[in-house]
Amino acid sequence: MKILFCDNTLWGLLNFRGEVIRHFSERGDEVVLVAPSQTGSMQAFDIPQGVRVHDLNVGSHNMGLIANLRYFLSLLRIYQREKPDHIFHYTIKPNTFGSFAAWLLGIKSTAFLAGLGIAFTNNALRYRLARLFYRFGLLFPKKIVVLNSENKETLLKGKYCDGDRLVLMKGEGVNLSRFTMTDNETQDGTVRFMLICRLLRAKGYYFFVEAAKRIKAKYDNVSFEVLGFIGDDEQLSVPASQIKEDERQGFIRYLGNTSDMMSVYRRCGLVITLPSYYSEGMNRTLMEACACGKPIITTDIAGCREMVEEGRNGFVCRPKDVDSLVMAMEKYLALSSAERCLMSEASRTKAVTDLGMEKVFGVYNNLIDCGGKNSTGF
Repeated sequence: MKILFCDNTLWGLLNFRGEVIRHFSERGDEVVLVAPSQTGSMQAFDIPQGVRVHDLNVGSHNMGLIANLRYFLSLLRIYQREKPDHIFHYTIKPNTFGSFAAWLLGIKSTAFLAGLGIAFTNNALRYRLARLFYRFGLLFPKKIVVLNSENKETLLKGKYCDGDRLVLMKGEGVNLSRFTMTDNETQDGTVRFMLICRLLRAKGYYFFVEAAKRIKAKYDNVSFEVLGFIGDDEQLSVPASQIKEDERQGFIRYLGNTSDMMSVYRRCGLVITLPSYYSEGMNRTLMEACACGKPIITTDIAGCREMVEEGRNGFVCRPKDVDSLVMAMEKYLALSSAERCLMSEASRTKAVTDLGMEKVFGVYNNLIDCGGKNSTGF
């Protein structure tokens, strides 16, 4: 078969769906990727051998009328030329314009909503328009995949699609051979609370920094580190100047961005901390942290809470609540060395039980080979 994957960045497509792309390539399918390759400091590509790429630099982020028309026509030409058997779309513009283009050409497609994001939580005009785009675009794919039950209910209640086309896939999985268990205990008991994310305001950066101020005033041998890409959207992203100032005052240490996450997870003393109030699908950082045996502190929201078994591999806190976040951190700091080790082992056990790629491959295979008959992938 010829299978096409379309996303709004090549980096995101390879970083988040690389294992799936390799799966289809290795089973003998012809795989084609369609996405812009210019992604600034996030650019780090590992394109599997034999996989072809269409570099689609025609306004995948621009919401202007002309840019959208150019984008749609570019997809239409590529799809008409490639004639794939199935197309997988990710993110809003591929899910809308790409699904429509595939439908016009009689090509089966699947739309992946890997988290509903700010478009479904913010009522500003640009996001109301984004929801209209989704309402239109979701008319056309054969199946629509979501990563948690709350996202599924949001689409059903909002009548964005009917239940027969919805597939619930509980996370996109982790390569457990690549993300392996690492020793997390430090000799001096140092604890490193680490925030790893795209540095959007809704990922909880400001709550993380406020918690850092309070914890560092009370405890020794504790640090707060931030790793992630700084965006350029002034309304959504944390300004680089703010991060620089927080680092200057000693509240955090900013580590920049990396494509080699195992070099991060090999460090000892880490507690992956994500005080997100973003509309997540199933947060990848938390899945990778589980696989590497890292304790987790995160918020009690869909897409985050699923990665924590309270008191076993981490703690949950209330969203937008610094007191609750600090309390969760203090619970971890109160643990003995042996209890912290047990928490690390529990994270790895959870990943092995729930997050293996074989389940994900099964859902994708079903979507292509069997038409995705079940409303629940796994």
